[in-house]
Amino acid sequence: MSAVNNTKFSLRPCTSDDISLVMDVNETTLPENYPLFFYEQILERYPDSFQLAYLEDDPKKIIGYIMWRIERGPSSFGLDYVKKAHLVSLAVLSEFRRIGVANALLERSMEIVTKYNISEYVLEVRVSNAGAIFLYEKLHRFERIRIIGHYYRDGEDAFYMASKYDLNGSYSFGSTGMTDNEIINYYKEKNQGYLCFRCEKCDSLFLKGLGFSFPGSVSPNDSTTLKCAQCENSFKIYEISQGTYDV
Repeated sequence: MSAVNNTKFSLRPCTSDDISLVMDVNETTLPENYPLFFYEQILERYPDSFQLAYLEDDPKKIIGYIMWRIERGPSSFGLDYVKKAHLVSLAVLSEFRRIGVANALLERSMEIVTKYNISEYVLEVRVSNAGAIFLYEKLHRFERIRIIGHYYRDGEDAFYMASKYDLNGSYSFGSTGMTDNEIINYYKEKNQGYLCFRCEKCDSLFLKGLGFSFPGSVSPNDSTTLKCAQCENSFKIYEISQGTYDV
């Protein structure tokens, strides 16, 4: 599989010999880490859907991975009790992001997990992770079902997102997920409306990360920018923290 920027990568299932390399990627890229037995358990139960991305010119170089587990629970799209594919973890090394690795891992693994007769896919994602949310929503038809408060160890909330596995095309995408106004009202009711801001170019709604959520949290000398996942307009983190783009 070829990627842009002259980087070529391919995908393959994880093996027991790869777990230490997967753990390295996890610990390098994510604050949420797992013990060895957790990876071994996922690999034993759902080996085909535990996929790796590696460099074609250096097959031992693991640049990303994805893990799923299968569970049963109430549907996000009705009253049924259904079988779900739950995205446990997806990570890509920072230097290999924005070249299609995450999307390729999702496409391959989402197809594979259908063999478990699932009805929907579910995941949790940081409310401030605009790039991941855009990928899930726009390319894989996930919807923001609800907000889980203080889901992450550092206190940040998560969106619980779901995508219906809809073979006959009868489901109307977007009819279940939270609207922008519902998200804004949720935070206003918690006196945290300052976390919500919009892109001045395309009006997309975003949520601030804990590190740039209020005035004083970012130095005026910090030139770090964020890109709008929708239109690629750039924001200075300092200006976001100052409330320049607040709703």
